Amino acid sequence: MVAHVLESMNEVITNNYDAEHKALDIVASDKKDTNIIALENGIVTTAVNNVKGPNHKSKGLDTYGNYVKIKQDNGKTALYAHMKYGSVTVNKGDYIEKGAVIGTIGETGNAYGKHLHLEIHSKNGKENPIISLNEKNTPSSANNTTQNDKQISQNTNPTTLKSNTSNTFLSAKNYKHGSIVDALKSINIDSSYNYRKKLAKQNGIENYRGSYSQNIKMLNLLKNGNLKKV
Repeated sequence: MVAHVLESMNEVITNNYDAEHKALDIVASDKKDTNIIALENGIVTTAVNNVKGPNHKSKGLDTYGNYVKIKQDNGKTALYAHMKYGSVTVNKGDYIEKGAVIGTIGETGNAYGKHLHLEIHSKNGKENPIISLNEKNTPSSANNTTQNDKQISQNTNPTTLKSNTSNTFLSAKNYKHGSIVDALKSINIDSSYNYRKKLAKQNGIENYRGSYSQNIKMLNLLKNGNLKKV
């Protein structure tokens, strides 16, 4: 199952991870200015939003332009760079849920063309972000990949990330608002409390009470096409 870092879920990798470029460069397949979403829950440690355009002479952190760093609950840190001026929606200290919009693809800092520069920092240094993009939502399978995911990680050409999980997961990627009830209704799924409780249990949301944080977690999974069917 493939995770997503763009709200439109149409990622194309244009520059792969290697010894010189320890990151992935990602664009939307339709080349539009697409919103960037958080890969995992975590706390924002840095948010820069005041860079107005590209600067190919920039050095150090300035090469990232407008960027956001999130210390994830899983111990890793994700860095999202080159965002559009004025598009960053988060602030330092904010706790961000997986799937929340954090900014928009741009061309700031040392960037050539609009794209997302994605870095993942682990205890061993910068790791290939394809690992995070291919990780499962369930802890027991976090270190495994499906055959389809292995093909993605082994492809050295620009890669389109896709997931063939429509028979297993619910998706409401076109829903833009903040209600899990309305989102389920928009795809003709039972939105009653009892059914949402079953969905929550199926997706590892324990002791469901219909709280804000529980509903947002479920909604983010649904928007990303990652909400397991009951």
